[in-house]
Amino acid sequence: MTSLCRVCSAPAAQRCAGCQQVAYCGRDHQRADWKAQHRDQCRRFKVVRNDRLGRHLVATRHIKQGEIIYRDEPYAVGPKIANVPLCLGCNRNLMPLWQQQPAGNRVDRFYECTRCGWPLCGASCEESAQHKIECSVLAASGYRPNIRPHPSNPEHRESAYCVIVPLRVLLLERNAPERYATVQGFESHLAERLASPLYGVLRSNLVPFVRTVLGLQQYSEQTVLELSAILDTNCYEIRLPEQHVKVRGLYPLGAMLSHDCRPNTKHYFDDRLYMVLVATVDIPEGAVIHASYTQPLLGTVQRRLALRQAKCFDCACERCTDPSEYGTHASGFRCPNCRRAPSFVLAAEPTNYRTIWRCQNRRCSYQERPEQYVARCERLQQELLALDRTDPSGYESFLTRHEPSLHRWNAYILQAKYALTQLLSSARATNGTPKEAPIRRTVELCRDLLAVADRLEPGYGTFRTKLLLELWAALGTLQSLGVLSDPERQERCTVRTELERIAKTDPTVDVSSFGG
Repeated sequence: MTSLCRVCSAPAAQRCAGCQQVAYCGRDHQRADWKAQHRDQCRRFKVVRNDRLGRHLVATRHIKQGEIIYRDEPYAVGPKIANVPLCLGCNRNLMPLWQQQPAGNRVDRFYECTRCGWPLCGASCEESAQHKIECSVLAASGYRPNIRPHPSNPEHRESAYCVIVPLRVLLLERNAPERYATVQGFESHLAERLASPLYGVLRSNLVPFVRTVLGLQQYSEQTVLELSAILDTNCYEIRLPEQHVKVRGLYPLGAMLSHDCRPNTKHYFDDRLYMVLVATVDIPEGAVIHASYTQPLLGTVQRRLALRQAKCFDCACERCTDPSEYGTHASGFRCPNCRRAPSFVLAAEPTNYRTIWRCQNRRCSYQERPEQYVARCERLQQELLALDRTDPSGYESFLTRHEPSLHRWNAYILQAKYALTQLLSSARATNGTPKEAPIRRTVELCRDLLAVADRLEPGYGTFRTKLLLELWAALGTLQSLGVLSDPERQERCTVRTELERIAKTDPTVDVSSFGG
């Protein structure tokens, strides 16, 4: 089919290189349309819909590894349902007044907005565009939250914040009606959520607060609960540790990003809290663009249960349907009957919670019922949670104790190994002169985990990048001790080169120490 010029409708052979979605009869009309409208519309993807994924994004051209796919402006940003005290103006965690004043003037409260009484950083945040819109509604209600510092428990969370993000979205109806209409089309899964204890609390507390305390009677109970479910389904957690920010944000394109347990993207948040989506691997034209809403080191049952609880869907991605999980066998364990010829016990039907778990050795008849497998996993999970998170020896003992029954890439072994790398890294940073043995152990663990990451979260993925940074630091410490071998020196150069490539498209990767 012949394409037509977007400007004059004449036959056109020249397509936009950025999105491949529009055509032009020549460069003059392409330049004119770029200035007139296409600059704001040119995208590397399109929104499509099908029965399995619903609305999702598909690449309209080949997207290179490391390429920014989009920058998404948030429709609303703010605290979680229960949050530590934060500023409604700038989103930063709050500092008590006594920490801002000379010694001796201990005032156990936060600065409060002079109009609405909600805590803020200071007077300048009263004029924040984010807060000014809601301030008049909060002030008119007469409600004043009793949010105070808790020095003995700095992680104390205040439930009063549950109203803020829903209110900010509701106020879009008067300030940005087109955005409000877009939000109404987002998936909510309200029917599945209504039976949960949380939605019983929201029905009893949030709904009357919005309708009665704030006087927004035009919004029914159904509307408020539907909006809460939209937020729970589609919001992203925003963490900016250096700025002391930990909030949630609702993003229009982020809401259409489908999930896959082996993602081809990652995201970060810039200084304006825009969500920046980056391709972690090459994405061919026509491929689905997806992220992961779960952790890579969980087994299939645990990942799918977490997604069902948090996002209300049953994942059927390639990893979830593959009993071997890309050859890692992360959900499997060693068959207790096959001692001489080790074999794995894997799910017969990975996406069926009631599946039988069978030994892969055709000569072996060993199998476990689903309830036996779940009990096994729960025991291992509780054992991991009970370990002292400051003591590497406990994790080493866990690995040794379960070596006969759990292979080296079993999910619980992988979780213990990753926790161990973090503990050894912390010990290296705080214990003065480092010792060679624990550093070499870190290098060994990172290499092993990187082999897993190459299968489960390849390319520039977040988990793999963290491992590369750990490996880089550990090899650097060996170099400072004068015990780095020539192959390890070459390995460090290779790791450095890759991290520098990743850092070019991800400002959260710190390359300031890459001089040596």
